[in-house]
Amino acid sequence: MRDRGGGRYALVGAFVLTALATLSSPAWAATITILNLDSSGEGLNDPSTRDTVGGNTGTTLGEQRLLVIEEAAKRWGARLSSDVGITIGVDFSPLECSALQAVLGSAGPEVVASNFSGAPRADTIYAVALANSLAGLDLCPESSCPTYWDIGATFNSSLDDNEDCLAWTSWYYGFDGNDSGGGNVHFDVDLLSVALHEFGHGLGFLSYVNLADGSKLAGLDDAYMVLLEDHSSGLTFPDMSDSERLVAMTDTGDLHWTGSAVRSEADSLSAGLDPSEHVEMYAPYPSEPGSSGSHFSTTLAPDQLMEPVATDQHGLDMTAALLGDTGWPPVGCGDYDGSGR
Repeated sequence: MRDRGGGRYALVGAFVLTALATLSSPAWAATITILNLDSSGEGLNDPSTRDTVGGNTGTTLGEQRLLVIEEAAKRWGARLSSDVGITIGVDFSPLECSALQAVLGSAGPEVVASNFSGAPRADTIYAVALANSLAGLDLCPESSCPTYWDIGATFNSSLDDNEDCLAWTSWYYGFDGNDSGGGNVHFDVDLLSVALHEFGHGLGFLSYVNLADGSKLAGLDDAYMVLLEDHSSGLTFPDMSDSERLVAMTDTGDLHWTGSAVRSEADSLSAGLDPSEHVEMYAPYPSEPGSSGSHFSTTLAPDQLMEPVATDQHGLDMTAALLGDTGWPPVGCGDYDGSGR
């Protein structure tokens, strides 16, 4: 069961910076708003009745879905700092699915920005939510952007609607991670974990390197790839040719994250950590579109939220650390659990 992170973005340059107002959300956290993109009677608006489950008080399928999505947004909002609100457009639609394998969801920034006031690096691409936080203003207002949401996310409705999709499996809508069906064969897929994962991609946990030819988007570095290293060559992605980046993306065990914030969290790992204290990233051969390079390696132990296969994780520490390495100003410590801390 995999996600398909990233993929929806256009480049926004510094030309959008003039005459924009700063929004007034509190500086100690990020305000994340969920925009329901589903039509009446479907997805987040599905009226099918449901019993409450695992702390989710919704009484219809649509309500339970929306409450989980909003819970994921609260947890991420409590871990990030931005004076500019973040809007995530969400829908439930049929995605690839068979009896044995499914795409659980996909998400990514709607636009990216570079060379804006406050950018840590020149000629470097940033996901729009991160760019807005660093600039302190909305770099892509509704009047000049293809959408008025910053992140687009889609989740697979087929898990609930199609008995041939992951046989004996459906979404779990509780907040408690207790997704076992009570028997030996039925384990549901924890939507909260998948939503936290997908929103991580939308916030900038992804590279814009083209997996077909190794080229950079618009010929520019991105804030994520600058911290990717092929340990075999000792080169980071900005110092490589296109062909060398292609090789690095399939250099299993040797594609590493070099950022200091992740390294400070890495002492919790019992596997997937190089003696250099660099953390292994996902680099299968052959490469996998939407997955290669933009996830932690599946060798990490304990499992982490941002691995390419669903692991039912709610912990944000390692993921938040990586986003901090890309430029996000983090706040607080520990994971928001709905208690208000």
